[in-house]
Amino acid sequence: MKRIAAFVVALVFILGFAAAGFSADKCGACHKGDKALDKIVAKKNIKSVADFVKAVKEGPTAKMHAKFSDDDLKAAAGELKLAQ
Repeated sequence: MKRIAAFVVALVFILGFAAAGFSADKCGACHKGDKALDKIVAKKNIKSVADFVKAVKEGPTAKMHAKFSDDDLKAAAGELKLAQ
């Protein structure tokens, strides 16, 4: 019984950390190095959340970002500390 309980607790922790990692950084899977979001935002002089969402949804890579909701984009903009 102790082994089963230990296994369940370990499984919950492992899945919890995995889920937290995927939800916290959806952009980081592709945006690394020169393509990091902070570098793109600085290069394109994006200052607000609305500008960020517009650039992602209407930019040349809009189809690649179609899977992200407005809430996902706003969360990413919040992490970049863009103005509301």
